[in-house]
Amino acid sequence: MYTRHLYFVFLLFCSSYSQYSIGTEGIIKDYKIQGISGELEGNVELYIKQLVDEKNSKALKRHAKSQVEMSLKALGYYKPTIKISFDNAEQLLIVNVERGPVTRVADIKVTITGSGKDDAEFMSVVNSIKIKQGDFLNHGKYEAARKRIESQLLELGYFDAKWHEHKLAVSLKNNNARVIFNVDTGPRYQFGDITIGSETPAEKYIRSLAEFKQGQPYKATEISDYNLALSSTPYFASVRVYADIAKRKNNQVPINVDVLHKPANSFEVGGGYSTDLGPKVRFKWTKPWITEDGHYLESNLNVSERQQDISLGYTVPVDDPNDDLWRFSLGYKLEDELTNDLYSRIFTGQLQRQWLTDDDWVRTAFLRRDYETYRIGDEEQSAKMLMPGISYAKKDTEGGTTPYKGYQWMMSAEFGLKDMMSSTNILRLQLQNAWLTTFADRHMLFLRANLGAMLVDNINEVPLSLRFYAGGDQSVRGFAYESISPEDEKGRLIGGKYLMSGTVEYNYQFAEHWRAALFVDSGTATNDFTDRVEVGAGFGFRYLTPVGPVRIDHAWGLTKESKSTRLSITIGPEI
Repeated sequence: MYTRHLYFVFLLFCSSYSQYSIGTEGIIKDYKIQGISGELEGNVELYIKQLVDEKNSKALKRHAKSQVEMSLKALGYYKPTIKISFDNAEQLLIVNVERGPVTRVADIKVTITGSGKDDAEFMSVVNSIKIKQGDFLNHGKYEAARKRIESQLLELGYFDAKWHEHKLAVSLKNNNARVIFNVDTGPRYQFGDITIGSETPAEKYIRSLAEFKQGQPYKATEISDYNLALSSTPYFASVRVYADIAKRKNNQVPINVDVLHKPANSFEVGGGYSTDLGPKVRFKWTKPWITEDGHYLESNLNVSERQQDISLGYTVPVDDPNDDLWRFSLGYKLEDELTNDLYSRIFTGQLQRQWLTDDDWVRTAFLRRDYETYRIGDEEQSAKMLMPGISYAKKDTEGGTTPYKGYQWMMSAEFGLKDMMSSTNILRLQLQNAWLTTFADRHMLFLRANLGAMLVDNINEVPLSLRFYAGGDQSVRGFAYESISPEDEKGRLIGGKYLMSGTVEYNYQFAEHWRAALFVDSGTATNDFTDRVEVGAGFGFRYLTPVGPVRIDHAWGLTKESKSTRLSITIGPEI
């Protein structure tokens, strides 16, 4: 009896071991692709890697072979020899491929009828199709070309377009294929009337901000630009602009605008950090609709460790509440301990007239009145300045808050005269430029320059806020904020007449949200160009967030006697 029990336990053990072995030895733990490389191997791998952890079986091998055939056909190989095997010992799925002859494009025939055939903008897309006679057949390129044509038809308002034919005609016998696109574009629709979804006091501006006119040829980018322009005004919490394609008639498509107004008082609270100014808190109050003509009031409060400022602005739109306006503002700014023993307190009032030039520069003419009290060491001084001036600014970027391409220009000129309620005679000029480009997908180059000059009799009579300084996160990294400057006899940094600084920075995106950076900065603030040009260099990382990159840099002041390093942290885009 006892012997029979032992025999039964032994059988159970063997059965369990056998089940365990059979249950695991057929599981695919890895794979190997043989006989092909490069793009072909990569395309096959997209399918095969999905089979990891699946159980090996005849059905799985048949499915794998079918998927490999499809992946090879996509790149023009219609006659491959495929062998699928499984190594039980290594739990390895082995895919052996003899790719066979490649299928080439023998002919590409594109037939366009309808008014699109005479549309240069549409035909430029058709003519740029990246499929040529003699190319290896590539299904991806074919699909991309078809979708590009369809996208451009919608982009340009060919809402009645119809495909007569689009296909790949493959000849297995001749190892070639014909690419056929035959589309009737129909008529190109025009912009129709703008319909506003609900009654609004902003109707004047809603209509004036549209760059297109009724009867002009439709273009979708005009709609997106219009949506952006409305969203940029201070009036609306949400904006939706769309072409009502279902109601198109008489060769025109109506444009619908739905807006939701901001409340009578809106508030924003934000914050940030930089090593220049330390932690920063921002508060903004907007009263977006004071009069029926769209006048609005805006107040800003910014508080950081070294700077505090508050401003109140009243804006009167002319035609465009974004770029064509009058503005009157009052403000107060306090800067303390920016450099050694420096202090500045400014009360200011300013009248501005802002409008766009024909080539989209933002031009601002202004008249500013400053009352400034400043201290260098123990010596306190005061100045009153009446400064007329003009500035030009232009910015164009791609990529939103994390731009990958673009540029920015800022130029200004202002002056003050003793005979016109100013403490000193001065002409102050400044030019700033930034340029950003991305190449080969992951590589970015950023260049920046800042030039400034003052014509003045005596730098000591110029208010501290108008003098030039260099150094810091946005200037020469590796040096403290505004620490590059001429010095007085006691070694205090007193600011200069001239400014020049520049940056060369390279970024490499090594992960979805991460970039690595190498950079060199140089610059000086000087009175006579005898001061040496300071140089900082280092490396850093950028973490890409919805509000812009968080930039962390470690820089060496190469021309400093101590060669000390400095950590720099800023939040926001390069431009």
